[in-house]
Amino acid sequence: MSMNEETSRQLEGLTQRFAQLVHDLKYEDLPVEVVEKAKLIIRDGLGNQIAASAISEPARRVVEIVRSWGGTPESTVIGYGFKAPAPWAAMCNAMMGHGVELDDAHGSGLIKGGSVMIPSIMALAEAHGKSGREVITALVAGYEVAVRIAKAINPGHRSRGYHTTGTVSLFGAAAGGAKLLGCDAEGIASALGLAAMQSAGIQSYLDDPCMAKPFSPGKSALNGTLAAVMVSQGFVGPRKALECKEGFFNAYCEDIRVSDLLEGLGENFVIMEVGFKPHAACRYAHGPIDLAQHFYNEGVRLEDVEKIDVRMCELSIRQASKPKAPNLNAAMGSTEFGVSLALEQGRNGLQEYWDGFNNQAIHEAAGTRVTLINEPAYGFTGRQAAIELKLKDGRVLRHDQPEPKGEPSNPLTAEEMAAKFEGLVSMVRTDSDISADLSARLMNLENEGNVAELIGTLKAADQTPELRAA
Repeated sequence: MSMNEETSRQLEGLTQRFAQLVHDLKYEDLPVEVVEKAKLIIRDGLGNQIAASAISEPARRVVEIVRSWGGTPESTVIGYGFKAPAPWAAMCNAMMGHGVELDDAHGSGLIKGGSVMIPSIMALAEAHGKSGREVITALVAGYEVAVRIAKAINPGHRSRGYHTTGTVSLFGAAAGGAKLLGCDAEGIASALGLAAMQSAGIQSYLDDPCMAKPFSPGKSALNGTLAAVMVSQGFVGPRKALECKEGFFNAYCEDIRVSDLLEGLGENFVIMEVGFKPHAACRYAHGPIDLAQHFYNEGVRLEDVEKIDVRMCELSIRQASKPKAPNLNAAMGSTEFGVSLALEQGRNGLQEYWDGFNNQAIHEAAGTRVTLINEPAYGFTGRQAAIELKLKDGRVLRHDQPEPKGEPSNPLTAEEMAAKFEGLVSMVRTDSDISADLSARLMNLENEGNVAELIGTLKAADQTPELRAA
């Protein structure tokens, strides 16, 4: 697509404007609620990484490749405990952050930025001895760039097959990382330019279930981290790379909503629009899973159900319809499996998916009893969902909801967020039960003078991630 003249005029200087905003942002500028949200996102993301270190097969394979390469020991590979060059550690940790389908998400932006930005910023912070306040500020700045871009270009960007978490999150990693490394506004603009040159991520894994989905955020984290490191060492990248004729928007986007890029810039922090996932499932499957759990709580069980019809938007079906789940990653990405699991076990946490994957009754129901129906009234990207259960005794039960649990309009409570984190960490065998103390420490991250020591504790017993014995 080529931007029209008016859009080009409105976006003139955008890369530099973002860079200046990132450079100028100070911890003292952040409202209390923004700091709290950033800490929740960091805690949530690290919990995902710790749990995934014992479960994610795609991440494990890449971790072993990185371990074999060696290199300067700068940043911890979470769970495994060894150190690698910061970009490689960021890649490994991002694959784990996305590897259990529990990462934070922005609804209209179709982006799971935390799985990329947290590993990148934490890797650089550990390598360079940065404080908790510096980490929080860099993360908020990164979200301000990445989420605004994601909102402005979707759903058109997604409809072309792109994975926004891969193609856009690296802008936040590059900007936040460059800020963390002390770059000036010109350097941050260069980092955004280098990120634009490396932007990548298509969703071909949806048509061929495989190991590749977490590689998209993994590579995004590596590329964003590398961009920040390069500019910190004097490398100069293109400083108009978002808006120029040969830039990101013209190359990757169908349509651009300028208002999503500019309205409230420097005043309203878009990190507050991010939601959290209670279920270890593709976000598009969460609405139907919520509804299935509702009926489980009413006493309905999978064995009672003859047929399940689920109404969803078009994108939800494209993204999360997998009647057959050949591996755990596919099961977590399957609405059919998730709904069946909810009616069988009543919960869709990581432990339930791990246990339920070996339950043939769930696979049978997912493959033969669940039908996903495109509901035009929900639009292309709507988060609404409706479910109809036809029971074997002849009863028909229906329920619907406008937003899945975990969205800012339907949030998880503080207690639910803490329980999610502690449950994830306690799944992994460690030298002692660190979950409660680590949770409290992360929620007081602003008091950490140097995050390196904290990050160094995020490892499994014997540096060999395994599930804790039941």
